[in-house]
Amino acid sequence: MAKISKSIVVLVAVTLCMVLMTGRSIGPTAEAQTKIEDPYQDVCVLVEAFVVEVDLSELYTQGVSPIGQKPDSVSVENILKCLEAKDIAQVTTGVKVAIQSGQRGETKITETIYQEQQVAVPSGRNVSAAVRYTNYDIGKTFRATASVRPSSEILVSFDFSESTYRNITSTDKTPPNTVNREWSGAVNLRAGRPAIAGATQNEETAVFLVLCADIKDK
Repeated sequence: MAKISKSIVVLVAVTLCMVLMTGRSIGPTAEAQTKIEDPYQDVCVLVEAFVVEVDLSELYTQGVSPIGQKPDSVSVENILKCLEAKDIAQVTTGVKVAIQSGQRGETKITETIYQEQQVAVPSGRNVSAAVRYTNYDIGKTFRATASVRPSSEILVSFDFSESTYRNITSTDKTPPNTVNREWSGAVNLRAGRPAIAGATQNEETAVFLVLCADIKDK
């Protein structure tokens, strides 16, 4: 019985050693197999943002619902038709940024506009005209993150802001109207196909933020 017991003990010990050695060798291999690299991590994506102003009357002429009711909500095709006509729509802003898939990029521009204005300057009993320059600061910032998906879609997270002025004249003493816009969010885009990512409107005009993303060729 003693010899049989010793044999059993030796067999159990050898078996445990084999299990431990096997576990050590399998562990890192399994971990390496579960770590899957992003096949699109080296892909470069070009993301573009456009601000388009459109007359509401023209959109209504095309049958667009004034409150966005489907199936008559506004589309990119409606905006493109308006851009083809004169004095109905215009692209007021365009920015773009090229980024690596999964990364974040930024485009920023600031400008100072100097506007010449005529002012009256008293000179004794007479009043003479003088020239004065007034400066106006405008600018825009576009931040975006783009991730290419296996479904051939591109997920774009974005922040867009701009500040500008309207009706800057050289004779009117009234300060110009200030326009500030901000949009942020996330949208799935088909490569090369623009989509509406944000919009505002008043009584006469609708303003759209249109995004487009495409994969750049190497």
